[in-house]
Amino acid sequence: MRRLLLTFAAFAAFFQLTTAQEYLPKWQEGYMDIHTIATGRGDATFIVMPDGTTLMIDAGDNGKAKDPQHPDTTKRAGEWQAIYMKKVMEDLPNKTKVDYAMITHFHDDHMGAVLQMLQGKNGYGLSGITLVGEFVDFGTLIDRNYPDYDFPSRKKVEGANKGFMPEYFKFIEYKKAQGMKMERFDVGALNQIKMLNDPKKYRNNFEIRNLAANGEVWTGKGTEAVKQYKGDPKLFDENVNSTALVITYGDFRYYNGGDLSGGNWKSYKSNERDMESGVARVCGNVDVIKANHHGYYDTCNGFFLNTLSPEVVVIDARSNNHPVPSTMTRMTDPLVWPDMGEFYITVDKAREKLSEELWSHFKPWGHIVVRVYEGGKQYQVFVLDPDKLDYPVKYISEIKTAGVN
Repeated sequence: MRRLLLTFAAFAAFFQLTTAQEYLPKWQEGYMDIHTIATGRGDATFIVMPDGTTLMIDAGDNGKAKDPQHPDTTKRAGEWQAIYMKKVMEDLPNKTKVDYAMITHFHDDHMGAVLQMLQGKNGYGLSGITLVGEFVDFGTLIDRNYPDYDFPSRKKVEGANKGFMPEYFKFIEYKKAQGMKMERFDVGALNQIKMLNDPKKYRNNFEIRNLAANGEVWTGKGTEAVKQYKGDPKLFDENVNSTALVITYGDFRYYNGGDLSGGNWKSYKSNERDMESGVARVCGNVDVIKANHHGYYDTCNGFFLNTLSPEVVVIDARSNNHPVPSTMTRMTDPLVWPDMGEFYITVDKAREKLSEELWSHFKPWGHIVVRVYEGGKQYQVFVLDPDKLDYPVKYISEIKTAGVN
């Protein structure tokens, strides 16, 4: 009976939208929403858990004016991200604070840049995560290497986003003095990021497992992790050191791994750069993934795709190289990935380099919202117009059954 009621509720929402509703229906308790925010400047994902706890993953702004920005260039990407999140938060228990923010790695298109950085009033520059922090408070901020920032070396960390890392460090100290908690991403941990509003209600069907960071991958046992590199860890760049996690709600599962590498780029001479395969083994099947590294040359290898077997692939793009033709060809090759899923993308720059056939695999582009219905049995994908501040719906998928792969 409960399954029938859930099915009816999801169908009713779908029917309402397809017949009359122009906007995403409001979040309600029991829904999990995953918003991939389209600015054209870098990654930004905003997740609302079933009890209203919130998580932001990345706040990218590469500062490069040559790439189109959405909705326009009157504000920096971080401010647009904050405006979008504050609109979503109007319906949540906490309308002013993001409970958790996480930076997957220290590259500008995931955290902000010194290029076109604004002058701040609290002793640090404003871009990406530091600019978002001007408009919303963070309860806890998590990154891959707090507090020492010495892996693989302090020089490597500071050089990963030259000029901006000192601003980020000053931002952390200022926000800590204002009450923000700061944590290092703990590989293998279960529920380092957890529900805060009503955790008991969902304790049997919701969890967040940390899968990888700093070249280490969870073993699948307890909270143990194993290093994926045998040689010099300095050969690992920021992409390979990205954090990765999987969120489970009922039968539904979502994967986000920053810019992890699959090792299938000819310039990578060591298979140690293949983090995807190790992560895939402990992650298992999911329903939705944010494609690693925007679908660049080194990502989405065949083993990763087949093991996770997602029904929906989200590409958070910012240039005409996201995704590149070779990766998109691999992802749409039935010999590589027989159970190919649906493709969604945040901006349309890639059509400049992709063939018409490859581009045709994508649904309409924009803000991508995955709504998981109560209990995690079913979900649906909405695409919202990124150039309009009331975010009308551009596309609605059919209702999907979670956990069928």
